[in-house]
Amino acid sequence: MSEILIRALDGSWSEPAGRGYSLEADLQQILADHPHLVPGVGADARSCREFQSDVGPADVMIVDADGQITLVECKLAANPQVRREIIGQVFDYASRLWKMDVTDFDSRWRSRNQTSLFQDEVVDEFNLKEAVKNNLANGRFRIVLAVDSINPSLKTIVEYLNFMAGAATTVIAVKYTHLVHGSVELLMPKTYGQELAEAKRSSEIPSRETWNPSTHREWLTANDPANLEKFNLLISEAAGLGVEYHGSDSLEPAGGLRVVTPERQWVGSLNIYYYTGQRTSLELNFIRQTRLEDPDGQLSAKFRSYLQKLEQFPELGAAVGLLRSAPRTKRPNIPFGFLSEDSIRGIVAALRVFVE
Repeated sequence: MSEILIRALDGSWSEPAGRGYSLEADLQQILADHPHLVPGVGADARSCREFQSDVGPADVMIVDADGQITLVECKLAANPQVRREIIGQVFDYASRLWKMDVTDFDSRWRSRNQTSLFQDEVVDEFNLKEAVKNNLANGRFRIVLAVDSINPSLKTIVEYLNFMAGAATTVIAVKYTHLVHGSVELLMPKTYGQELAEAKRSSEIPSRETWNPSTHREWLTANDPANLEKFNLLISEAAGLGVEYHGSDSLEPAGGLRVVTPERQWVGSLNIYYYTGQRTSLELNFIRQTRLEDPDGQLSAKFRSYLQKLEQFPELGAAVGLLRSAPRTKRPNIPFGFLSEDSIRGIVAALRVFVE
């Protein structure tokens, strides 16, 4: 007898007329279209179906707004792989993601979705690309086994994998029961292993402190001393203008100077990141400012004034051009090594059009 009964208007009860999926592809499509149905995934997450790895396509790849990567592999009970090969497959895919270059990851994403994962990023003080890069480098993934039936063997496997895998990797199984009755379809997720996974992460992953000017300065002294004085100059000039540093809790130093108007309206940030190869860099992020544009789509007078003040510094020409042409999407990034002391002072001094 079915565990689900449906009551008609005449008071009679009946079992659903049908259940299950015709193909694994049906379950894949549901989760790709509605990634928030995967436990732990947020409402703003983006998905990619059949993400190509070096060993074949992963069923569904999901990236949350905070950069968390979720790898979903779908199997039906009718498939003999449901207990054994699904485990080998999903960890094979995860191993190919580990240490993958973020540009390569985005290229594979774009080949399936026709758009870059980072194309429409509008988060101000948070760098999605950098978060994804860190998660790839550290093998920090959420692995989800999506099935239509969870048997005792699969439960044991999930429990064992959470016990053996490192804290960065969590494994859960989700049973997606699919019922059909007339023109109505029901989808009922039931999760196994989520509490085990969350308990493991909370107990094994050390908490990270939020970066502040002092810890950022200490890190630069040890790892990027050539840019330490420019960092100090930027922080000092900003403090004199009342623009505060706000740090993140990322593995590598990251923080930003949040630009707030006298009316307490946050209009942009000067973000400070460290990239291997170009070292410490300054990102000019004024995507928020586009919300203050004139009704006809022209840049606000204050933003135009800010850009005009930056134009007097030749090393900022390319950045100003990007901000003029695509302020809704572009966040030009300038290595500290390209910046003179005068241009650093000028970048901060120009903020007076917003903060005074």
